[in-house]
Amino acid sequence: MVTIGIIAVLSGVLLVNFSGSRGKARDATRISDVGQLQLAVQLYYDRCGQFPASLSINANNGCPSGASLGTYISQIPTPPDGAGQTSYDYATLTTSGVVVNYVIHAVLEQYNVAVSKGLSSMPSGYSASYTCSNGSSSTNYCVTSN
Repeated sequence: MVTIGIIAVLSGVLLVNFSGSRGKARDATRISDVGQLQLAVQLYYDRCGQFPASLSINANNGCPSGASLGTYISQIPTPPDGAGQTSYDYATLTTSGVVVNYVIHAVLEQYNVAVSKGLSSMPSGYSASYTCSNGSSSTNYCVTSN
């Protein structure tokens, strides 16, 4: 009986620790996905002279070389379940019909030090508005080219 009680207590402690680890692993996946998207968008810019208008494999904005975002990333990743976000958000800043900047936004499950390296607020003039914060309790993670 004592042995069963000890096993039950240890199982309960381990289960609590593992559930937190799963959330951290999903957040690490989100941060990695945003980094991959950022790299693909930057490579697109290097070739086309502007950023894509959307996070779509077929996005090409009339790129003179005929490249699309799919040239640099095989599929657009989707966030893992857990934070209530079904796709990564993408907002653009357009000047004279040319996409000159972007913001990629993800919602994390827990505060992560990566948030402090993101945007502190959403700049004005973008096609959409997201909550971006690098505060100590924020779970909104945003990156941009600047």
